Amino acid sequence: MVVGVGRVCLVDGMGKVSCEACGTEVKRVTSAILQGRTLCLTDYMKEVEKYRKHIVQSFDEADQPAVEILQRAYNDAPNGYTLLAVRRGRNSTHAWEAEYEKTEVFQMRCS
Repeated sequence: MVVGVGRVCLVDGMGKVSCEACGTEVKRVTSAILQGRTLCLTDYMKEVEKYRKHIVQSFDEADQPAVEILQRAYNDAPNGYTLLAVRRGRNSTHAWEAEYEKTEVFQMRCS
C-alpha cells in the first residue's frame, strides 16, 4: 500500500521519526523533509515562511480608517521585509492589501 507523497509502504509510513527542529516524534507520513532535515509539519511551515520572498497582508477599512491602515502597513512591516505597495484589494471597496518583499531581494533588484 502506498500512502502520502512519494512511495512509502504503510508500515514505514507509520514508523516514528524525530523532528530535527523541536525533537517531537511524529509518524513518517506526517513529517516533511526540507533541505535534508526531517521536520514535523508545524516546524516545516515555520521554515517555509522564512524563505517566502513576497508577503501580502490584508486590512479591512471597516476596522480602521485608510490613513491608519497606511501607517500600520508601514510601521508593522514584518521583520526583514520592505513595504512595496499599499493598494485596494481586488474587486473590493473596503479591503486594502500591503505587499512586502524580502529586504535583501529588494536591495539586489533596486540597488
